[in-house]
Amino acid sequence: MAFLAPLFLAGLAAVALPILLHLRKNRPKQVVAFSSLMFLEESPPVTKTRSRLQDILLLILRCLAIGLLILAFARPFFPAKDKPAASADGAAMNFILIDTSASMRGEPSAAALKMAESIINGFPEKDWIAVATYSDQLRPLLDPERARAIVPGERKSSALAVLPAVKADWKSTKLDTALLAALAAAGQDSTLRIHLIGDLQKGTTLERLRGEVWRGAVQIILHPVAPEIGWTNAGVRMMPMENQVQRVRVINSEGSAKSDFTLAWSDSSETIQVSVPPGESAVFDAPPGLAAEGKITLTGDDFTYDNEASWVTPVRPVARVWCPDQTQAADATEGNYFLSRALQSTPDYAVEITSTRPQESPTLTITSGKAEVAAILKAGGNVLFTLRDAASVQAVAGILGTTSGEAREATVKDHALFGEIDFKSAVFAPFADARYSDFSSIRVWKYRVLPKDLTAKGTVLARFDSGDPAWVSFAVGKGTLHLLTTTWRPADSQLALTTKFPPLLHALLAQAMVQTGERGPLSVDDAHEIPGIHRDGSAVVSVQLDPAESERTPLPESELRALGLPLDPPQDLARAAEVAKTLSNEEQESRQRFGWWLLVGAAAFFLAETTFAGCAGKRQTPVTP
Repeated sequence: MAFLAPLFLAGLAAVALPILLHLRKNRPKQVVAFSSLMFLEESPPVTKTRSRLQDILLLILRCLAIGLLILAFARPFFPAKDKPAASADGAAMNFILIDTSASMRGEPSAAALKMAESIINGFPEKDWIAVATYSDQLRPLLDPERARAIVPGERKSSALAVLPAVKADWKSTKLDTALLAALAAAGQDSTLRIHLIGDLQKGTTLERLRGEVWRGAVQIILHPVAPEIGWTNAGVRMMPMENQVQRVRVINSEGSAKSDFTLAWSDSSETIQVSVPPGESAVFDAPPGLAAEGKITLTGDDFTYDNEASWVTPVRPVARVWCPDQTQAADATEGNYFLSRALQSTPDYAVEITSTRPQESPTLTITSGKAEVAAILKAGGNVLFTLRDAASVQAVAGILGTTSGEAREATVKDHALFGEIDFKSAVFAPFADARYSDFSSIRVWKYRVLPKDLTAKGTVLARFDSGDPAWVSFAVGKGTLHLLTTTWRPADSQLALTTKFPPLLHALLAQAMVQTGERGPLSVDDAHEIPGIHRDGSAVVSVQLDPAESERTPLPESELRALGLPLDPPQDLARAAEVAKTLSNEEQESRQRFGWWLLVGAAAFFLAETTFAGCAGKRQTPVTP
């Protein structure tokens, strides 16, 4: 056992205090009345030199309580078995991090590779060498664990062999993420040197490094790939349209030597001369009459990786909603009155509601059983079926191609509420956030109870508080049938009068559009990270470079020092190892928590001592003189 604060053990001398108190000569406990001493012969008192301990159990309790309290303050722990030092032969781990973000494309990347080769060749033979690239995250090419297994004579050649795999990408620079990942991957080597090779520009992220505690044997060595004197870099980025006018933002680096640039659009012979001072940005309007998609190019600086940006004018898809039930749209007692108000067009798609079947396959069909929808479902369509009455369930059974028992009207006392809801389903997923998941305020006056054999063929997405299904989804052919066992008519429920109604219908419509291929997310892969226009089926998206990559101004070393980065070599490795050992011991002591249990034991003994002393005092019968 070891102690974090062994000086407190000197307090164990206090255990002698209760022993001394128990050995002290006690005064007579009884007083005897005597009339006079004048007739007695005077004789000196006999002094006893031997003391006898009294109340042994009470003494033991007091000593144990004091001893446990002192041990608790000494913070004991059982140290882990010492592991052999990873660098017993004096070797250091050299972890080379090469920047491969978008700002390194071209000549900077080639210069970084030459610098990495020179650094590797200059390492001592005994040192380990690990290599990784970084942009938005760390990507090891030769991780520290593999590097330790390589014999000294092959360490340099192994590191040089992975350098051809270094390629610049189009991602942003997150230096904080890379450094923390490298520190975790390197483990607890007694000496760790992280070599940063890159442009070390101001556009990188450093937030996660604030307040980071670095162990004493770590050093970060900067190898900047600096631009030539008098360099200039500006970037261009498309902005959202405003009043149907394309806009572009020009960003000029803080360290740029120039401020005048030229903008040219791919489908226009017109060019614009713009002036943006170093360290600032400005927004410019595009000339009128541009095509639906194209590219803008900036010229006048020394780097081209961020000189192009693309734009696309999104064409809103049309969601066709077929409502075959013939009801007056102005009749506030019927569902169509609320449907036409809830399903409004959005910036993502336009909505067309019609009572006549459209020539093209409808995106979503909403019916209560007055239209034949089996063919639509088999072709991959989506249908929302609302049960107006118990007899309508036979139409559902016909669509599913099965015979079913009779449905019945639910017995509702006062009102029913929505209970269990599957927020993982596509229909209710928009309400998964705790701020929107409360459906308990929606009152339902009437609903229909489905026969169990029919419910078993589908997936229940929502139930009432009674446990009866409220929303059931069935797979029919290539399509999906959604069955709502009530309606949103005011006579049946308050659903249409709540804020949940429009997003619920739009979630169902959006799912139907994705399923029918009318609208869907662009698949994400490496190719779609390249700036430009990308297509995936009917989806078209313009990918743009992170504007932070246009800020190529070198990061001042003083800013890194202000964050606490260990840029200087460790002065005393023995002291650094001792600090690391102390931190490790504190972690073990906090995990084992022996001191806490000793405090509990001390408190228990003090309580027992107090109780025992009180009982012993009551047993003594006082004598009155």
